[in-house]
Parts: sequence; C-alpha cells; structure tokens
Amino acid sequence: MQILKLIAVFSVLTSVFYGCANTPSAPAGRSQGERTPEFSVSQVLGNDVIQGPNYRLAERVSVREYQYVFLIRSDFGEITAQGRDMLGLRLREFKSIEAAQKLSKDPLIAEGILAPLKDTEKGLQLIMTEPFESLERTPEGLEHIVDQYVDPADQRAGSPDRRKLATKLGCDPETSNPVLKKLLDEMTLELFAGSFVTQAAMSFVPGLSLPATTAKMKELIVNKPPSAINKEIEGELEAAGVEKSIRSGFRYSAVFTTIQRLQLMEQFRALEDVQNRAALIEVAAKAHAEAEALSSIRKGIMLTDIHKRQPIRLLKFVGLFPLAVLENGTHVLICPYDYVMITQEVDEYFDSYRVSNPNVTTVLVTAGRVSSAMLTMAKSVHIRIVEEGLKGDR
Repeated sequence: MQILKLIAVFSVLTSVFYGCANTPSAPAGRSQGERTPEFSVSQVLGNDVIQGPNYRLAERVSVREYQYVFLIRSDFGEITAQGRDMLGLRLREFKSIEAAQKLSKDPLIAEGILAPLKDTEKGLQLIMTEPFESLERTPEGLEHIVDQYVDPADQRAGSPDRRKLATKLGCDPETSNPVLKKLLDEMTLELFAGSFVTQAAMSFVPGLSLPATTAKMKELIVNKPPSAINKEIEGELEAAGVEKSIRSGFRYSAVFTTIQRLQLMEQFRALEDVQNRAALIEVAAKAHAEAEALSSIRKGIMLTDIHKRQPIRLLKFVGLFPLAVLENGTHVLICPYDYVMITQEVDEYFDSYRVSNPNVTTVLVTAGRVSSAMLTMAKSVHIRIVEEGLKGDR
C-alpha cells in the first residue's frame, strides 16, 4: 500500500494538468464555509488503534481547526487529543504506562504509584490539555536563564538514570504527562534496588503519529543532558546559516521537548540543498502549543518525503499552506492537517494564491483528507489534491 501511495504521489508531482495554461477564476457563488462534520472513529482510524489495554476511544470524532478531535477514555479520566499526531503521542504514553507495569519484577510497585491517580474525580481531563502543558513548561521570559541555575529542559528530563528509564519505557523524559512523570520519578528510585528486568520495553502505535525515536536519539538522551544536546542543535543551525533569533527561539521554545527538536532536525538535514530551508525552523520557533510543535515535525516529514522523489528547489512559508517549489517549477502546497474543508480562511487563501501564481502547475498534498466541496473547489482553480490519509468515505 505504501509503495502504491508513493507511486501515485510521484505521478501527480510530475504530471502536467490540463487547463493550467489559462488563469483560473473563482467560481461564482463559492461557499464561505461548510458545516463542521463529525465522523465515527472507525472512519478515520484502524481497529487496532481504537482500543488498547488501558484506553478506548470514543465513537464520535469532531473536527476543530482542520484537525480531528479524539476523546480518550482511560482509567485516569477522559483526555482530549487534537490531531492524529497528538493522539499518537497520547497513545504511546499509555503504552509506556503499560510497559512500566510489565518492566518491574514486582508489579505492585508500579500499581502502587498508579493507584492514587486512577478513578479520581477530575482524572487527567484538565492536566492533560494545552493549558497544563503551557504552565508545566518554562514560563515566558525565563527560558533564556539557562546557565545560572538549571536548564529547564534538564529539569524536565531529570537524572541520567531517569532518562535511561524513559528510553526503556519508550517515552520522552521531558513528557508533560503527569502519570508518566510520577512513574519516572518514583520508579527511578527502584532502579538500583534490582526491581527492574533488563530488556527494553516496546512502545508502538500502529498507523499513527510521528516516527519513533531512533536508537541514536535514545543514546544521546541517555548520555547527554538536554541542555548539551540543545546547545549542539543551535550550533548546527548557526553553521547552516540560520539567523540567531530563529535558532535561539527554537532552542528555548517551551513547547518542544529535546526529542522533538531532534526529530525536526532530521528533516532539516534532509533538506540541506533546498533554498530557504531555515523557514522550517522559523515556523517551528513560533509554535505556541505542543500540537503546533508536532505539526511542524509533520511538515518537515512531508517535505522530506517529497524531496526524496522530486527535488525541491525552494521553500516558502506564507499563509495557511507552506509552499515547496520543485525543480521542474511545480508548486506543492503542504497541508499537515487531518481534515480540510471550505472555510473563509481556505477560500481567501486559494483566491490569493491563484492571483499571485495564475499559470503554475499546483498540487496540494495533505497528510489527511479533504471534503468533497473542497475537492470540487480545488479542481475549479486547477489545483490537484493528493490525500495521503484517505480512509473510509469522504
């Protein structure tokens, strides 16, 4: 299926679309917005993701800001995840909790830590949302005070033993998940008491989320404090010609963990020969929430994937959809969202885009899907759409 998808996208990127020789005009009476839809969870996810040992997803899935909104029902309460990448992160965290219960030779250790957090009145409904993450991480204005006392990333990640345990559980040592934080804090104390088996726990969410942390990333996290890794990242960006305000903003961003920075840097390196690749880091540095940070990584992955098949000459990050200009002149609009429908924002974007680029062969590649009305509207202005996340009915 993946091979067929790559072939299909490749053929779209290299084809010449009929009708692009003439300047398209906006169709009369275009809608200024569609009614926000709802889906059943089975329409947007595979059955192997819908339920796990310690969670189940609610049946209905809404759409907010072009992202699916999932409700996760667990022993710790109801948790909302906006976007498939955020859902993937949350489900990996649940798998890490499950791994912690299996990793200990004495299951009562992990269960004793988890028991007070289960079935509470509020559960994690409030503390697993963006406001919690914003409060949990470094307050604005303090992120640059890193050498006088303790780097905020080092504070979040903890000791080398805690970071090592996190890699065993398949989770991010800088996680904002309070259950995992408590498990990591208290189970690290048991590490030298012989209460843990030696094999690494596996954490995998099929068909969802960003690529898993590589072995090289895990080694870095175990052997170096995050502050040292982030300093190296900033140095690499400086060597690549990224201006100081951008690289500094990315290094000290309160919504990226060190692992997430490493994931984005992989994509940045893969775009080495692309003009204005620094725009990928500039946009990431402006992220205000973890969901936006994950979206930045998704954009990088999509750009890298396209670049491998058809060389990208130039990146432009203007407006709703970042733009990749291929060597053959084709424009590829990058859409990292789950579900795009016609809104006034989308409507105005396409009008503005076609005024500026009237005769350019254009493809929109989306990580998810688009509505039928969106598909029709895109065709009317001669923009081809590739839905990489197509599943079920439109």
